[in-house]
Amino acid sequence: MAETNTVSCEDITDTLKEMRAIDDKIIYELNLATPTQSFRNEVDPRIHCKTLYDQILDNTYQRRGALIEHCMTEARERVRQMREDMAGKRDDAKFMRNLRSEQSRIRELQNELTIEEIVRERSLKVFEERCRQFYKPEKSD
Repeated sequence: MAETNTVSCEDITDTLKEMRAIDDKIIYELNLATPTQSFRNEVDPRIHCKTLYDQILDNTYQRRGALIEHCMTEARERVRQMREDMAGKRDDAKFMRNLRSEQSRIRELQNELTIEEIVRERSLKVFEERCRQFYKPEKSD
């Protein structure tokens, strides 16, 4: 999870969009993993389904979740620090604007967690429909 430290939380929306590309392409990936009966001699769907899940889906979900959690923790810490400093700065418009901005950032990250859950659920449903006869991942939740 070292990647969470190399990615700026300021760019998290763009980063998550790039990281969610696999979820947008899941049907294509599953078509490669589960070929028609005539191509099964050339491709082992068990191996492809396991690889798709272990190396791509599960790994990507863990990285995205860790990134969102990292950025949320960072934003919450900034808000906590700002609230401690707020006593003498209630009349400072710039300070209050920055505080509201950080609070909005936390709400945005909470929305990203919800989006992540929806995207994950959708992709895993499609994965199960296509790969259930070849590979069944262990429940990690």
